[in-house]
Amino acid sequence: MITQPGTPFPPALALSSARKVKTLLTGMPVSDAEVAKLQSSGAAALQELIHTWTTDAALQPMFRDKLLSFLRNAFQQTGFQATEDFKMQLLENGGFDFGPFGASAVGDDAFARLVQNLQDSFALTAWQLVLEGRPFIETLSTQRFMLTTALKSLYLQIEGPNDQPYAFTRGGATAPLAWKVDYSGNPIPLEDSLDANSPNFMVFDDQAPVNAAAGFGRAGGAGFQTCRGGTALDAMGVAVSSGAFKGQSQLFQRLLGFTPRFPFAMTPTCWEHASKPYFTAQDTSDWQWVTMRAVKDGETPLRPYDLPALRKATELALKLPRMGFYTTPAFLALWNTNDSNQHRVTANQTLLVALGVSFTSEAGIVPLSTAGLDAQHAVSGSECYGCHKSLDPMRTFWGNQYDFNDRNDFPTRGFMMTAPNPRPKSLGGVFAFLDVNANGATLLDLGPLLAKATNGGASEPLNGFAKAMTQKLCFYANSTACLANDPEFQRVVLAFQKSNFDLRLLITELFASPLVTGASATTTFPADTLPVSVSRRDHLCAALSNRLGKSDLCALAVALPSAAQSATARIAGSVAADAFSRGAESPITPTEPTLFHRAATEMLCENIALQVVDAMSGTVYTSSDFSGALADMVDKIMGYPPSHPARAPALQILTDHYNAVRAQKGNNATQALRSAFVLACEAPSALAIGL
Repeated sequence: MITQPGTPFPPALALSSARKVKTLLTGMPVSDAEVAKLQSSGAAALQELIHTWTTDAALQPMFRDKLLSFLRNAFQQTGFQATEDFKMQLLENGGFDFGPFGASAVGDDAFARLVQNLQDSFALTAWQLVLEGRPFIETLSTQRFMLTTALKSLYLQIEGPNDQPYAFTRGGATAPLAWKVDYSGNPIPLEDSLDANSPNFMVFDDQAPVNAAAGFGRAGGAGFQTCRGGTALDAMGVAVSSGAFKGQSQLFQRLLGFTPRFPFAMTPTCWEHASKPYFTAQDTSDWQWVTMRAVKDGETPLRPYDLPALRKATELALKLPRMGFYTTPAFLALWNTNDSNQHRVTANQTLLVALGVSFTSEAGIVPLSTAGLDAQHAVSGSECYGCHKSLDPMRTFWGNQYDFNDRNDFPTRGFMMTAPNPRPKSLGGVFAFLDVNANGATLLDLGPLLAKATNGGASEPLNGFAKAMTQKLCFYANSTACLANDPEFQRVVLAFQKSNFDLRLLITELFASPLVTGASATTTFPADTLPVSVSRRDHLCAALSNRLGKSDLCALAVALPSAAQSATARIAGSVAADAFSRGAESPITPTEPTLFHRAATEMLCENIALQVVDAMSGTVYTSSDFSGALADMVDKIMGYPPSHPARAPALQILTDHYNAVRAQKGNNATQALRSAFVLACEAPSALAIGL
């Protein structure tokens, strides 16, 4: 029997439920007043508190950041290695491929910020839909995306000609773009470089960056000149004042803060090196809605290097269709296709994200046509036929408009070991999955078809997307799945889909449900079996940052970290985190406090203690007021509000520990207070979700 919304919670359940849900949503500790509300009105009070925690002016930014972390994983927009996984969309020897020196050869942090933009873009798109009260199912079909100027440039660059130095095709009869680098070191305004009447037309400067790694090929040592300053000599002893380049692929690199070698040869006159980027900090932070549409016949799209125009653009005309999470450059980079896979992984991962289920050989639905079936793999009666009969027609949604590099080149002849990929004569595909069996004219039809899919239910069909999103939040809250046949789970799913896919309502219904609080037995969790899991990386780091009032203590969002921040980020990177994997219906949500987790969290607490106790700047706790500091640690870090019966014993434990460390020879008050902080940070109430 499900507990009624107004049924009071007993004291222990009131604290554990309030603490669990508030930590999940904001990372903040609970107050006595919040716990008292649950003791008085139970789930009804928790629903009211959830509304407050997600809308309050002070707490909403924390909720936003926690939700963005969930959305990046839920829509699989993170986990790629930019310098490798974008060699297809942005071309090898162009784009993000910086050769043997890697990203260390790029000046300042424009590249690192753009990589962050790629991971954040769709999560911010989904968040903006929530803010505007739009149905969350629009994430399957939206053609509006939250982009920065740098991302607009990247989307256009992906559509550019295959004109990187070793390209086997030069974009048909179109000559590669000609441009120069002025090695004098003098600044050239971008507006001059783009002005056909300027003597500096298509000439770009080579200013020294503020931050750049020194080393082979970049320091200008003997035999490895960069030519900056205009004093370097070529093989004939002539001073090199400028380099003549071809192709916008490498011009895009120059925008990022990387000057390619000149000429592009094994032993160039001028080696590749870091330069000041043309992308500014504003260009990687000016988020705005941008509508994607098809380029019209005869229309000339914006150029990826025309940053002044891109900064104003709220619409992009593109050759490639862009809609939903499954066409973002991040998703396509993570699930790269090739001439063998031919977008099958792309299609399968799309189903996993959108509907929470994958192709299986037992699927009984028959596609409307055999278009796209692989003649070698999908022979009727073979062990592979079961999946291919539905997967192959669906993957043509991508394959008919995206080539094997997820670009728009469609080469008519192979190169090296690759197969030819001529442009298909037709568009669209067949979506034959769950209870939907329909043709789609183009990739733009896929989102609405995904949105129609239903997947069973006790009283009425459950929308596949609604069920998948609810299940993802079950994993987020409990580190394990809710049973699909659980009446309470189905109630929450139906409430979400009947609300016109209001994500806020879903969060409220689920997080106040006994599926999360354990207020009563459910089919998923019998009485007293609700799981307790470790506080995974994003939860732990958010809690410490928000409770201590110090943004990003774990340095997870720093584009170009300092040495100290890099050390913190490396330690935090060892803490178990939410993730996903290829072909898996369930997200990865580690639950066990293994020795590795214990060691990583201890090191992280020790590292953060240096930042918050008697720190040189921005300190939170001072040893001159150790008693006040210890009391605050119990309230904020351990999460025991003043009236809780465990608060006084917890404070006594910290006090005894402080005194014991202080009494040891050679230890001072700072060391003792830092040690007490580590003890509080390692408390079960700090390192667990659900206690």
